[in-house]
Amino acid sequence: MFTTLATAVVRRPGRVIATWLLVITALTAATFAVYGPEGPRPADSQAEFLPDRFESARAAGIGSRIFPEPAGSSAVLVVRRADGSPLTPDDSARIDALPQRLRVAGVTAVTPGAVASDGRLRLAEARLAGDAYAETTVQAVDRLRDATDDALAGTGLVAGWTGEAAGAADSFLLDLIVHGAMMLVILVLLLVVFRSPAIALLNLFLVLLVAQAATGLLALGGKVFGYALDSSTTGLLPVVLLGIGTDYAVFLLFRYRERLRAGDDRRTAMVHAVSRIGGAVTVSALVVAVAFGALLLSRLTSFQVLGPALAVAVLLMVAAALTLFPAVYSLLGRRAYWPAKLVDPGAGRTDATAATGPAARTARLVARRPALVALATVAVLGLLGLGALHHRPSYEMDALPPGSESARALEWLRSGLPAGTLSPTVVYLTGPGMDATAAERFAARLAEVPIVAAPGGVEVEGDVARVQVLLAEPPYSRQAMDAVEHQLRPAAHAAAPPGTRAYVGGETATFADIRAVLDEDLRLVFPVAAGLIGLLLLLMLRGLLASIGLLAAVALGFAATLGTSVLVFQVLGGQSGLNFQLPLVVFLFVTAIGTDYNILMVARLREELRAGRPPRQAAAEAVRRAGPAVAAAGVILAGSFGVLVASPMMAQIGLAVAVGVLIATFGLSWLLVPALAALTGRAAFWPARIRPEPDPGVAPGASPVSAQSEAVVPAGTMAR
Repeated sequence: MFTTLATAVVRRPGRVIATWLLVITALTAATFAVYGPEGPRPADSQAEFLPDRFESARAAGIGSRIFPEPAGSSAVLVVRRADGSPLTPDDSARIDALPQRLRVAGVTAVTPGAVASDGRLRLAEARLAGDAYAETTVQAVDRLRDATDDALAGTGLVAGWTGEAAGAADSFLLDLIVHGAMMLVILVLLLVVFRSPAIALLNLFLVLLVAQAATGLLALGGKVFGYALDSSTTGLLPVVLLGIGTDYAVFLLFRYRERLRAGDDRRTAMVHAVSRIGGAVTVSALVVAVAFGALLLSRLTSFQVLGPALAVAVLLMVAAALTLFPAVYSLLGRRAYWPAKLVDPGAGRTDATAATGPAARTARLVARRPALVALATVAVLGLLGLGALHHRPSYEMDALPPGSESARALEWLRSGLPAGTLSPTVVYLTGPGMDATAAERFAARLAEVPIVAAPGGVEVEGDVARVQVLLAEPPYSRQAMDAVEHQLRPAAHAAAPPGTRAYVGGETATFADIRAVLDEDLRLVFPVAAGLIGLLLLLMLRGLLASIGLLAAVALGFAATLGTSVLVFQVLGGQSGLNFQLPLVVFLFVTAIGTDYNILMVARLREELRAGRPPRQAAAEAVRRAGPAVAAAGVILAGSFGVLVASPMMAQIGLAVAVGVLIATFGLSWLLVPALAALTGRAAFWPARIRPEPDPGVAPGASPVSAQSEAVVPAGTMAR
């Protein structure tokens, strides 16, 4: 099948490229038509993602109906004296006059806020017209800061803006730098691997084009099927596709280069390359898509959209990898690799020099000591995996760039006001005949709960009262969530007057509910995804031991990655826990994408066994031949995710995925999988029988038509 596909592509590469460009243009236009130039907007609240049966989701529904928040976003101004002394009456007068001085474009209102009990801090709140992450809002925050500096110059007062919009503005430039650095890392590593600026630039360009098309396809799907994309999905999409698309391109280009070096013409070489990797890459993409698709089982609507969206995007990328990429590179031929010279790597080199590379040395080690390699790898990864037993989830969502104005202002705020000031917990009291007196009595009862540091405002609208309370602990901390779940909610329900009902909401209550959902989701999604991946491996390999071994190896890699993350961040870094999404992200990326490398290695192992080599020699040859491609893809993917360490919100996930990919690349694909194959031999593929057969390849100079009819192995023979 893949030989036929590749032959059709190289015969009409211009037509294939033109078709893709038309599709990409149409889908890009669809994105702008559906979402406008700024793209999908972020969710208003995490409560949007919870099923209605959760109390925080019901509270959010009451709030949006009865007490709707104005459109846009907010920022909080923290003002203090430069010397830290209490504010004077003159200082207070200047602060009272600030709202008049801060009327800048993009800001709809500025209102006075709380005063610290020691008189050293004053707050004010600004409402901004745009979403927090919109570029217009970032510009409005910059204008606010300039106007504030001008208004307080020479007064002895210092101020800083923090909160949602200000934090987003401070992260905006850092995010641009991080994403730019990610692409630069991919470019540099591709340049190092292939020594070709054309491949480095062209590959990045093609992957970004397909990522843009994927966004458009998902936007159209949202219109048709009624789901809503938010900016978290579309923000993650290019990161995923950059990694996966680069992997597929590397696999293709290594095989293409191998055949060009052997003397094939550009079309024959591409047909051979696609026919050899097509089956493995397709199954790899299906594994990734199935893993992402398993998120449909989550009860969080964000994951229900994210999983299938990423699955569709991955399938689109593999379609491009097997059609668009071959069309482009078959047109370029040897010129794609310029200025590198595509000569046979064995020409002019002795066996000794050929055996000095890392892949050759590893191949020799695996062939000579497979049992030792397997045991040592399992022991090291197992020890790292023990750290996973000490994993603690963290829901802290207020990470800000170190040294930024928003981080500095947040520290000032926390030094003089309750930790929950920026994110108050909201309790709604509903019932017929609601009045202010009953609401005030209810608020007084809530103020007696130990976690409550200070009462907030009380508002009554019809039959609903809204009571705000400020927590003594940071709103996203485990202590705050435990207290809301086990103290505040029971107290609110008990304090509700007869005939009324209390609903506890706000960010802390929402994340307490999300925590409960995720605990259940992980117990369901992990085994289902693992089972589906195992089934796909069994269908591809038709070997029971090989499928079980690959699945066990990937599970070991996942545990080692999570354990390493615990060691780095909790033990050495002293952090309270790991990002609550990290286990799921690591599972999806390391398990699904890491399986790509194992599949590619096993496919090469089968190829070498079919060529008549004994198991140890086949394992060594597979490492020597496929190892460099796997290493290049793994290092590029790990390097691109490693850049995320510079982002406060993504540092843990970035490092964890980078470590996990390196474990999958070198620990599993280079060492454990070939060592096990060397030990088990053809028995690993039982009940399928691998019969030795000659591999004539494709004769140099043969045409794609002859290549199709000759002994280029079609996809169906992969499992023979």
